[in-house]
Amino acid sequence: MRKPVLVLAALAVVAAAGLVFFQFTGGPQAKAGECVTLTNASGNGAEVASTGCGADNARFKVGTVLSDAGGSCPAGDDEYIQVVPRSGGKLCLLPNLVEGACYRPADNDDSWGRSDCAGEETVKVTEVIAVADGECPDGDDLVSIVYAEPPTTYCLSPVHRVPA
Repeated sequence: MRKPVLVLAALAVVAAAGLVFFQFTGGPQAKAGECVTLTNASGNGAEVASTGCGADNARFKVGTVLSDAGGSCPAGDDEYIQVVPRSGGKLCLLPNLVEGACYRPADNDDSWGRSDCAGEETVKVTEVIAVADGECPDGDDLVSIVYAEPPTTYCLSPVHRVPA
């Protein structure tokens, strides 16, 4: 009578260990909509860590989580930053831009870095619209960046205007 109980207990321990293993190694741990930081992005995959979207190092927001590293990010007007985490799968990232803040292209990756509102490549986020293909207000030199997932339209205005 003791033997079946021991077998069931051993099976339960193995099942729990397998669940924990797959939870921590079976694909990206980030979730759509949350903000992340990337470190050690290399051929072996990036280390991805969740962070609050208001944090200074929160350069990216997760648009889509794909279980297969060969999967495709959503098609749209603007390109997602595609990252293969060390834990597997693929993340389709969009920049985490804050309304009213200024940014310039970052040299080290395909992202934007916060900036004081000066310089030729600097843009100011005039509006963030929670709709893909949202209408940015008419304005001189206003540029929109559109992402399907999560539905987001960034309205950007250059800080430095070239004289006509």
